[in-house]
Amino acid sequence: MTVTPLHALVTGLGLTLASACALAEELPDASVEIEDAIEYRQDALGVMAWQIGPLGAMAQGKRDFDAELFLEKARRLAAVAPLPWEGFVKGSLQGDDHGVDTDALADIADDYEDFDQRYHTLIEETAKLAEMADGGDQDALFKQVATVGNTCKGCHDNFRAE
Repeated sequence: MTVTPLHALVTGLGLTLASACALAEELPDASVEIEDAIEYRQDALGVMAWQIGPLGAMAQGKRDFDAELFLEKARRLAAVAPLPWEGFVKGSLQGDDHGVDTDALADIADDYEDFDQRYHTLIEETAKLAEMADGGDQDALFKQVATVGNTCKGCHDNFRAE
């Protein structure tokens, strides 16, 4: 396996964040305008969707497997996975008085420990996918894409409006 600087960064960042961060018990206070936090997290989640889209298509057989593209997208996904979460701050959920359209349910604040655990799990699973993607077995990669997708789905099912 060739370890590039990006690979080292992605793996190190994911593992560091996943293992070193203590789980939080409540949403953090906003250090920016609420509207900016919402826009930031929505944009960051969009970047994640852009990266995982081709991975899911390959795993589902809707697109031919391309090992080079898979590796690139997996690494990018792992690199951006930690980003959206800092946009989930107090006052930025549905029902809060901010006037911005958001699908983030107030349940996030009510069960923040579960939300935070799911976020850390996503970081771990995307880092694992990026690590596996460099020369990994195609079937194992596709199973890991499903694991990442199910991790996303679990959070969406519990904390995102339909």
